[in-house]
Amino acid sequence: MKKGKKTTYWIGGIGALALLIIISWMTVETGIEISSHADFCGVCHTMEPMVDSYHDSIHGGNNPRGIMAACTDCHVSHENVFLHFVGKAQSGTHDAWVTLTRDESTLDWQAKRADHNEYVYDSGCLTCHRNLEAATADKHFHDNYFSGAIDSQCVDCHSNIGHRNLNKYLLENKYKYHFDE
Repeated sequence: MKKGKKTTYWIGGIGALALLIIISWMTVETGIEISSHADFCGVCHTMEPMVDSYHDSIHGGNNPRGIMAACTDCHVSHENVFLHFVGKAQSGTHDAWVTLTRDESTLDWQAKRADHNEYVYDSGCLTCHRNLEAATADKHFHDNYFSGAIDSQCVDCHSNIGHRNLNKYLLENKYKYHFDE
């Protein structure tokens, strides 16, 4: 084979590989973005109360600026990229499996709320509120948290922050789908 043709094949192969990598990356990135928001999470009607209460909250856009946090901003670890993606995959797989295999009337959402530390991550809170320590230091808010004097997570004190009126929405959903029958 001539040297010119060989070079062309190499350049074409490298270009095709680069294009494949870019398209794959864009596909994965788009999938991650789409599956991180309430519109995606709310596809299953068992999640309707959480989505409705989220939209009713400050973090769901019910604020003067209309700023919204994604579900994964709170419900997936932000300690590092690896933990974020592994946590997102585990959570999504678990939720899909439960939706497909369990009777929704057996889900005790009130009991799950008591375990909020298992699925709400401080690293998510502190990703968005990264200036919180400095902003509240002069008023001594959060001093015990940042000094490590208490062993609490953000959601222990701010239990309704991402889902305003969740009890109301849980009851509405229960009666809407007659989960108690």
